[in-house]
Amino acid sequence: MWWLTRVRSDSMEPTLRAGQLVLTRSLRRPTPIRRGDLVVVDHAEVVGRVLKRVVGLPGERIEIDGGAVRVDGVPLEELYASSSYYRGDFHVPAGHYLLLGDNRDSSSDGRTWRQPYVERSAITGRLSGRCLTA
Repeated sequence: MWWLTRVRSDSMEPTLRAGQLVLTRSLRRPTPIRRGDLVVVDHAEVVGRVLKRVVGLPGERIEIDGGAVRVDGVPLEELYASSSYYRGDFHVPAGHYLLLGDNRDSSSDGRTWRQPYVERSAITGRLSGRCLTA
């Protein structure tokens, strides 16, 4: 199933801008989720659905030091992300994901949520990459 998702904030800039409509595909249970995917999430701490990027996969250790992200000690190249002042460590539990916005210092995401990890069942769709409005 496909639907349109409206970008509601600047947390994904420069990849996506507020007001854009993006084609989104429903994720069935066996569909794999990969690092870098742009996903739609129904998160308990956020009103409505939000768009975020998958950065941490189940079982990984994610270290964030300003603009640098490391996955199990290996630097992650993120050409899409803005630099940030944030520093922190995350240990992603089994069956969960760590999601971040691309506009790091302007994003409410796993770094600021009380429950930083998102269960697989809360990830309802993946963006197709096709924007329908500018």
